[in-house]
Amino acid sequence: MSDLPKSTTLIATLGTEPQVVTATIDLLLQQGESLQSVAVVHTVAPHNQPIYNAVLALQEACREQNYAAICFTFHPITAPNGQPYEDVETEPASRAAFTLLYRLVREAKLKQQKVHLCIAGGRKVTSIFGMAVAQLLFDEQDRLWHLYSGGDFLTSKRLHPKAGDEVHLLRIPVALWSSVSPILLDLAQVDDPFEAYERQRLTKLRVEFQRAKEFVERELTVSERQVVALLVQEMLSDEEIAQRLCKSKRTIEQQLRAAYRKARFYYEVGEVGRVHLISLLKIYYSLQEMEERG
Repeated sequence: MSDLPKSTTLIATLGTEPQVVTATIDLLLQQGESLQSVAVVHTVAPHNQPIYNAVLALQEACREQNYAAICFTFHPITAPNGQPYEDVETEPASRAAFTLLYRLVREAKLKQQKVHLCIAGGRKVTSIFGMAVAQLLFDEQDRLWHLYSGGDFLTSKRLHPKAGDEVHLLRIPVALWSSVSPILLDLAQVDDPFEAYERQRLTKLRVEFQRAKEFVERELTVSERQVVALLVQEMLSDEEIAQRLCKSKRTIEQQLRAAYRKARFYYEVGEVGRVHLISLLKIYYSLQEMEERG
């Protein structure tokens, strides 16, 4: 299987301004991207003229000559019964928007496409869900965008920017949940974003637990383990730990300093103290305690 994407797609949210989508397409083409498809996510509001007009304008624009090589699809945000939402201000509508964005990106990744996701159009909540989808499904090659526009281009309502227009794409950094494409792991059969999120969360917890387990059981001495366990599980002070273990406070301080130093190198972080060590190892001791309780 080739590492290169078979094609490139843009998934864009649409509000009342169709130029948000057309400008994004134009700017991506100027960057040398070869877009094969564009998927537009939108609400359906017959009684909201600006949204209705935006969809119509974009449907007309997709027939322009400069877009002849691009396949456009339009995806209304709908309820489970197929009823389109007029807005995304309710929880069911927000969940529907999240699910639609997730499924569109997932479908593209299953086709090994490079994905550009523009979240400049529509409600803020849609943008937030778009960012969540990117974290769940993106590879290093994919891009999340916001479109900035101002000046004459913003006020003129033109669909296509001209030279000198104050309009450009802002790339949004994405903290990927996995360095390996999640779609190549266990999300290929998951078409529900909430289930996908839970799977990724559990996978992340398993990784954190295994790393903490290896640190405690391989890097710490038996004595250091005893001290660290009391620190993390009961959050005792140095003096309280010393009393519990019948050791001097100085000995406890030395053993904790050794644990901090080892954690700093093991986790490759700048500095580790009491709070940081508790945060790093809490998952190990919590699950260990649960297992002991049966």
